[in-house]
Amino acid sequence: MSEGACGEHSLTRLPEQTSERLRARVRELAAVLVQTPTPSGNEAALYPFLTGVLQACGFRVERQMTSLGRENLVARRGQSTLLFSAHVDTYPAYTHPEPYRLRQENDRLIGRGVADCKGQIAALLCAVELVEAPCQIAFVVDEERTALGSREVRVEAEGAIVLEPTELRPVIAHAGAIELEVTVYGRAAHGSAPHCGENAVLKAMRAIEEIGRLPFLSQTHPLFPPAPWVTLGKIEGGFDTMVVPNRCSFQMDIRVLPGVSIREACEQLFALAAQLGAELTILDVSEPSEVAADHPLVRALQTAHEAIVGERPTPCGYYSFTDATHYLQRGLPAVVYGAGSLGVAHSDYEWVSLRELEIAARVFAHVIAHWA
Repeated sequence: MSEGACGEHSLTRLPEQTSERLRARVRELAAVLVQTPTPSGNEAALYPFLTGVLQACGFRVERQMTSLGRENLVARRGQSTLLFSAHVDTYPAYTHPEPYRLRQENDRLIGRGVADCKGQIAALLCAVELVEAPCQIAFVVDEERTALGSREVRVEAEGAIVLEPTELRPVIAHAGAIELEVTVYGRAAHGSAPHCGENAVLKAMRAIEEIGRLPFLSQTHPLFPPAPWVTLGKIEGGFDTMVVPNRCSFQMDIRVLPGVSIREACEQLFALAAQLGAELTILDVSEPSEVAADHPLVRALQTAHEAIVGERPTPCGYYSFTDATHYLQRGLPAVVYGAGSLGVAHSDYEWVSLRELEIAARVFAHVIAHWA
């Protein structure tokens, strides 16, 4: 292994690891991770590399089969109740010009999945090379699709740190989501006589406005901005400008804050659909989740971040799903933390700050070293 590999550093030598050397190691690991394509379904392509790095650091590594027919990779060093979790799959390359070649522009590392979340994995690997204390790691499959990897992984822990780009802030609350499809019907007529028909597209527009006014969307949470988060993702209606549309359907994604019941939200949606004479289909739901701000896991991350950066980070909420939701649903406290911004993930210019990855590596190492 290159300079900085496990066995060359102990906790007492952690401060001696210079930024230049640590950043070089993060970049080296990230380059290997990015150059290996792992869209959902191809995660195992990285397992030989991950296994080699982890075994060199004293980890026992096993593969666990999931109901998808694909395996999670679980690694353990010593006896620890601390779990790190990261998804290995990335969003597909699509139009990304050079998806699987890591590029660097000043402080930015650029490539598919480098923020979400291969850069985070590189930082974690550096952390377990820096310190020799016990910990567990779960590399899970299919987060970008079904997220069954984290639902089915078999681990015993008292706290989980889930790696995602959070701008180096601990995420302790997740919004839930309701994905739905609504179909409304009108009455066709000649385009020159709209008064003789009923325009289904206009009815759909009114339905969209009414959904945005539902009571559950007016509730607030201190970790989230107050505006309702409703995305109209798809709408189809009509087939010719000379015909009044008699049918229109649309699909929406609605984010639901912690403290709001998904069941009550769906009841409000179905009641509105009945009132409007529309057909409503719920395509998918995920429950909101939250961990207490004073939980030992949250404090451990804050203390580590403060020790490295000099400022104590403020916990925040996350509108996007992460594997932490599944851990919280099974009673395992989970916090999300990592370098970079979710806003650039999945884009053709996905990037993450090398400096932030260095900080993340040091924070992870601090948590591992001080976890009781």
